[in-house]
Parts: sequence; C-alpha cells; structure tokens
Amino acid sequence: MPMGPPRRSTGPAVLRTGAVAVAALVATACSTGSPPEHTDTPTTESAALRVETIGGADELDERTRAEVEGAVSDVLAGYVVEAFLGDFPRQEFVSSFESFTSGAARSAARHIDLLTAARVRDATDVRATELDARLSFLTEAGDVHGGTATVHFAFEATMEDGTRRPLVLDGRFLLDAERDAWSIFGYDVTFDDGEDVDAESVP
Repeated sequence: MPMGPPRRSTGPAVLRTGAVAVAALVATACSTGSPPEHTDTPTTESAALRVETIGGADELDERTRAEVEGAVSDVLAGYVVEAFLGDFPRQEFVSSFESFTSGAARSAARHIDLLTAARVRDATDVRATELDARLSFLTEAGDVHGGTATVHFAFEATMEDGTRRPLVLDGRFLLDAERDAWSIFGYDVTFDDGEDVDAESVP
C-alpha cells in the first residue's frame, strides 16, 4: 500500500521541562491486571507505558498471554526511548528503528521527522506525559503470529528559550512474531508538533 499523503493543520505549541527515566517506560498495566515481573516504579517526572490487550488473546493461556504482552511492551518501550527520550540536545535518531524490519526501517528513515523527536533535536529536555498502547493479536491454534499496537504517545519538550512544546504520536504499529522475536513491519500514524502530519508504511 502506498504511503498516504501528508495532512497538515494548526495545533498548540506549549512545553514543559522534566527529567526522563528509562525505567519508567516498562509496561505497568497489562490485560492480566497486574504488572510484568520486570516492571520498575516510574519516577514522578515521567509517564509509564500502559499496555492493554483488547483482542485476539482468547485462545492463549495466561502464561503465553503475559509473555507476548511483555515482548511487545519491550519493543514499544525500546522504540520510545530511542525515538523520543534520552539526552538532549541530540542529533542521532536512526537507532530508533532497530526493532523495525529492514523494509520498515528504510521507510521510517524517510519519515524520521514524524516518527521521532528529530524536529526538536535542539531541545534541552523531552519527557513522556502519556504512553498508552492497546494490543490486538493474530493467533491460530494457540500460537501468536503477529499483532497491532494502537498507540497514544504524548511528550513535552523544553526548548532552549524555556518554552514548552507538546509532541503527540497517534496511530498503529503492525507487529510480526517470527521465531519468538517481535518486530515492527508497518505503521500508520499521525504526529502532531503543532502541525499534524500523517506517516504511513503498510505492506
């Protein structure tokens, strides 16, 4: 499917400061109602990744369901950390796509300004304010073959002049499970940094 055309509209431009902790990005609420064993307590400065399974897991036993939720959470958290958090100002964002398939990574590199915080590379700080993901899995005979993560990721960037600027990524990531390793093979998202723009790459 070809990439969709950009859509632009005017949006707000207000920001806020705050330290970002990578530990705050692990999943803190899965569909089982309890956090995975690896969950760390988030700091007051940064939002935690909240994951909920909304479909496709009825055939899975509790252990398998927890494992796939944890695996997808790790993929999403790794992407968020590399794409939007870490030390600022920064120039390098390509590592954000390490969990993408080769084809999706090439496409994402062309959309780097829409899939990462590259537009605010000169910011002094970026922190997560909302990290929500709703998961749907493709299963067959108790095996998981892939899934979709519908996300709402919101951040606040502090610019050099002290102004605060919101960044919001909404949409979906398509995930493939091959040999128990999860990767992102497609996306259809809208990025809002004051000007909404669509980015799509769905095979």
